[in-house]
Amino acid sequence: MGATVWIPSESEWYKAAHYAPNKGGAEVGGYWAQATQSDTITTNDIGVAGAANYGDANGYAIYTGGVSWAITNVGAYGLNSDSAYGTNDQAGNVKEWNDAVVGGSSRGLRGGAWGSNSDFLPASYRLDDAPSNQYFLIGFRVASVPETSAGLLTMLSASALLTRRRRSPL
Repeated sequence: MGATVWIPSESEWYKAAHYAPNKGGAEVGGYWAQATQSDTITTNDIGVAGAANYGDANGYAIYTGGVSWAITNVGAYGLNSDSAYGTNDQAGNVKEWNDAVVGGSSRGLRGGAWGSNSDFLPASYRLDDAPSNQYFLIGFRVASVPETSAGLLTMLSASALLTRRRRSPL
């Protein structure tokens, strides 16, 4: 019914965007340079693997048919550009706030934006700004943990008890 929600810490944001549990092998894991499961950004064309919404010499995100856009719908780049955790648009679209405190009163920003070039997209790039500032290239992502329903917990507990009773020696 409810959920716990928050603005992610910089570490939470970074891991959701760049970490892949199977990068370098199933038991190794590692971090991609880009939030598109890639070490390079390929283009800003929608539908191309490793693409992200950023500004380049040709403009902004390009839909099929040559129509140019600025901010795109979440997930417009599709599965080809999701993070390993399935998050969309952590490279490009809008820079995103995180909960990192920088210099006393500023907060961290990550991810680049549609009006920025690709230099702002890599994992190594960090920005900060005062949270009171408003800018059309800045947004936020909300992290959440769904609330477990009491009914589900009851069913799981009953199932565990029944399984245990069946296994008990006579």
